[in-house]
Amino acid sequence: MICAIITPVGPGHEALLEQSCRPSIARAEAYRRGPFDEIRHYVMDDTQGRHGRSNRRNDALRRAREEAVDWVFFLDADDVLAPNAFEAFGRCLAAEPGLDALWGLICAFDDAGEPQLREGQPEHIDTRAELLAVPPFLSLQIGAFVRTECAARFGFDPAMDTGEDFKFYYQLWAHCRCAKRPEIFFVNRRGAHSSGPRAATGQDWAACVSAQWAEQLQEVPVWATLSANGIEARMRVTNPNDLIQAAHLRGEFFEADSLEKLRALIRNPAPRVVEVGANIGNHVVWYAQQLDAERIYPVEPNPAALDLLDQNIAANGLGPRIDRRGMGLGAGSRRARYVTETADADNLGATRLVEAEDGGIETETLDALLGEDRIDVIKIDAEGMELDVLEGAASLIARDRPVIWIEVLRPNMLAFAQKWCRQAGYRIVDSTAYVNTIDYFAIPKD
Repeated sequence: MICAIITPVGPGHEALLEQSCRPSIARAEAYRRGPFDEIRHYVMDDTQGRHGRSNRRNDALRRAREEAVDWVFFLDADDVLAPNAFEAFGRCLAAEPGLDALWGLICAFDDAGEPQLREGQPEHIDTRAELLAVPPFLSLQIGAFVRTECAARFGFDPAMDTGEDFKFYYQLWAHCRCAKRPEIFFVNRRGAHSSGPRAATGQDWAACVSAQWAEQLQEVPVWATLSANGIEARMRVTNPNDLIQAAHLRGEFFEADSLEKLRALIRNPAPRVVEVGANIGNHVVWYAQQLDAERIYPVEPNPAALDLLDQNIAANGLGPRIDRRGMGLGAGSRRARYVTETADADNLGATRLVEAEDGGIETETLDALLGEDRIDVIKIDAEGMELDVLEGAASLIARDRPVIWIEVLRPNMLAFAQKWCRQAGYRIVDSTAYVNTIDYFAIPKD
């Protein structure tokens, strides 16, 4: 078999090519070729910045096909091939001969010039869903062994100044048999980016790749696994840039600290909880698993959140605990009609209601919605309508005296903390401050 190492050489990378990249290939070949009878090095010159690295890689792929090369490996001029790269690849291929592409661990030189593995990365990735469950920065890098026919089938997008690497990866993982294994094939030299008219920053790359990641998650069902106090939860991820879903990808419940503050206030061993602004179910799942809630009443009007809320309820087997009467409704001071308004596509939880006579979303008071059902906890996240929600729950609150966790916009802070609490006979026992809001935890004075 033949392997071609593909190295585009952009502006400013000539010295690195000769100092470290090219010698590292010679050392690896001298150590052991692994499954290969021949190693070729395709040095694709672009030192004048006239072509772009994608065009140069694509030119190399066409050459590899013409020369009947079996496998290609992408090694940038500022990177270094590991001494045992070919031997390690051979071992992996012998164990999994059906692979079309193989990545190793992300490894980079530190400031002292020592190779260091990137912390937090998975050692094994076997499926597209597993790949998409990992932030791109922690998943893959350009250095990979790829069957020539697979690589040439997709190639690199020459219209992209950055992020073309992940477009290529995502195409491979969607259509070919790919894997990541705990081997080191190359070492990355960070901060030595090529210059030139189409150069991009790390921030440019992150923005581009993050957008691609979000697009991929619309195609593939990906579930994050969360763990709290030894109990695992599964949460669907469709937008990695959303504040709540980003926490899930880290394996955490969103607002975990505030949830623990609530736990300290609960006296009933199996509370009945109303969640106004249930969003995609982060708190709902936590109430069931961590508080052993007897009954949970999600109130969520946003159609964009309801499907995920339903999926997360089902995935965690919470159906018997859920009272669905508030799903599809908003809570307010009276019955009215609204439309949703989301200022930030990456913060679904910040969706607010705007009153409109022909609006497709209806609000109801908690008093009318819940009737005679006993309630132990009310959580309110209503994006500016929190005082309306309290007004519509006056009878329920007077009757059951529930613990209240409420997000309050700063302009409403005094109206809640002084006026409402005094009139309702509540006192604030804890709080969490954010930029535009404050979460208050209030209990009855009696």
